[in-house]
Amino acid sequence: MNLTLTITGFCCDLALHPVNAEAADRVCMLGEDLYKTNSIEWWRANSNNTCGMRLTADARIEASLDGSPVAFDTTSIATCAAVLTQRAVLETPEKELCLLGYDDEACSRSWTWHNVTDYDPNRFALFVQRWDAILGVADYLVIDDVCYDGRPADAAAWGQSQGFTFREPQVVQADAVRAQLTAVVRQAA
Repeated sequence: MNLTLTITGFCCDLALHPVNAEAADRVCMLGEDLYKTNSIEWWRANSNNTCGMRLTADARIEASLDGSPVAFDTTSIATCAAVLTQRAVLETPEKELCLLGYDDEACSRSWTWHNVTDYDPNRFALFVQRWDAILGVADYLVIDDVCYDGRPADAAAWGQSQGFTFREPQVVQADAVRAQLTAVVRQAA
């Protein structure tokens, strides 16, 4: 049997980059015009960006087995969220971080597993990033990837893309982000 999990809502592609004081001033001066410079390549140049489906109240999550709907429990998604996987960025000596990207691309993402012998919704493992501390928005969650029964999907596809709008580039104080993340980690422990 084929198992498919589909999330329909908003894709986001966000990135944090350590910047020195001169680059931070340039980010603030250029604002959205920063995306017209070679900074767009900087945003995508390494693994500092997160591309996934944003979990919002109106996101639709559907699971199906050979095309027939099956139960999927969304209640544990927030509790399995990692604080942020870009820890290397936060360990930089730079005092400021630049936030670039978008979070409003209407689309869907599907993951499909072939040869599933039996279905148990508890076998899903969602890789979820928590951007609360960076963006100041409660439960700002981004689903990066999904495994079922310990294995990645045999196929994953994006669909129904309807375009996006870049966020205003934002300079974030690295120490403030570190402090917020440390507090979140302590609460979770």
